[in-house]
Amino acid sequence: MKIGFFLLLFNLISIHVLSAQDELATIDNQSFQSWNAIQIQYNQTERLNLDLEAEFRFKTVGETYNMSFFEVQAQYNLKPFLDVGAGYRNSDRLDDVGKKQGHEKYDRFFGFTQLKTQLNRFDLIFRVLHQIKTQRLVTIDPKNNRRWRYKLSTRYNIPNWGMDPRLSIEFFMLDEIYSAEAYDKFRLSFGSKKEFSKASAFSFKYMFEKEVGITQPASYHILSIRYEYTFKSKGVQ
Repeated sequence: MKIGFFLLLFNLISIHVLSAQDELATIDNQSFQSWNAIQIQYNQTERLNLDLEAEFRFKTVGETYNMSFFEVQAQYNLKPFLDVGAGYRNSDRLDDVGKKQGHEKYDRFFGFTQLKTQLNRFDLIFRVLHQIKTQRLVTIDPKNNRRWRYKLSTRYNIPNWGMDPRLSIEFFMLDEIYSAEAYDKFRLSFGSKKEFSKASAFSFKYMFEKEVGITQPASYHILSIRYEYTFKSKGVQ
């Protein structure tokens, strides 16, 4: 039953993306970015993981520096097929567009639920995440927003190969249930991960992100690189 749910969901998502792009007469405002991160994961128990991540983002248009953040996250395995989690992100973003420019500070709180299953050699994950983002130190017209994010990701297990391909698609929805413009962008990604040992790994992926629902949507080509280090509590396999 879970496999049928994932297949139905994937078909619905694919149709949604294609129809959204067909509706738009687009003139791309393209940007190329580089996201570079270090992630440390602590397996406190067999079911509970704690993550710390620091990331720097750079771009090719305007000022090179784009954004940096520090994030902490906890994830708990409720069932073999179900995880829940929550986290906090503290970020700094450079606004170099328009007359009023400068650094913007944000707090972001989020929670998520994800379903997991396997189909032959495919690992499938569907995640629903809700985030509340608020701008700090701004009292007049702050750039706050609430979002729902729906992400379907998969990994294909290749026998005797240490760099299995990974693919995902994610939809971003503003927290405006009754608005036809709530769905405002999507993100595709393709990449892999190389494990050097049980503790360390290097992941990389290409991402394509695009706004929808507007006449001249912005699009982003992103190269993401992350070093991951994992350590475990005594007794955790």
